[in-house]
Amino acid sequence: MSEHLSADMAAEFWASQRGVSVEQVGIAPTVVGSWDLGTVRSLAGTVRAVSSPSWWWGPRFPLYNGEIGGKKVSFVNLPLGAPATVMVMEELIACGTRVFLGLGLTGSIQPEAPVGTCFIPTSCIREEGTSPHYLSSDEGIRPAQRLVRALEKARVKKGLVAYTGPLWTTDAPYREMVTTIENYRLRDILGVDMETSAMYALGVYRNVEVCNFLVVSDELWRDWRPAVDRPELAEALKKAEEVVLEAVATLRT
Repeated sequence: MSEHLSADMAAEFWASQRGVSVEQVGIAPTVVGSWDLGTVRSLAGTVRAVSSPSWWWGPRFPLYNGEIGGKKVSFVNLPLGAPATVMVMEELIACGTRVFLGLGLTGSIQPEAPVGTCFIPTSCIREEGTSPHYLSSDEGIRPAQRLVRALEKARVKKGLVAYTGPLWTTDAPYREMVTTIENYRLRDILGVDMETSAMYALGVYRNVEVCNFLVVSDELWRDWRPAVDRPELAEALKKAEEVVLEAVATLRT
């Protein structure tokens, strides 16, 4: 069954509105995305990537094109939440992206994973509404194992603590009930975010490689303890940037 409106159609339309072809937008086969503009700018600055004037979501959600070790890489600021993230990813795929690494934040529900710890989600509990449009079963929602291995090796090299395991994705962060958090904590669910399960479902459905590297920004196993503007979170985010760039550098296209 074909889609009435496809991402290919949308990408061609929006590119034409900028007076260019899809190819001229210059999006790389490998994309690193983050929901934090400062992180995207920092990543782009590290490799001297330049802003794409033809990217139709800019300047609100800018995209930068650069290289790592002679390999073309794009860096994109993503809108928050599963539906908007997946919509942008669909358009990136239509523009030629085949590898996608997400660098974001997560709430931890495990006491052994405080602020600054990192997660590599390897499976998901989905409580968002986007992924069922791509996969019918939670069992199929998984990252690309090649990317998991690359991130694992990179985080060891950079000396950053990271856990692999299941993550809970929800559309309703203000409905994360105490009983649900406790239930998932006992089931060894690492934490919670708003995008991962949908991103992984998209990756499996579209046959592209997707994996997220998430930094714990707040603790939820007790009274809420956010860490915005705290030095340990800023330090962990900078280390996480190094991990993701290292992982990209080691990937073979």
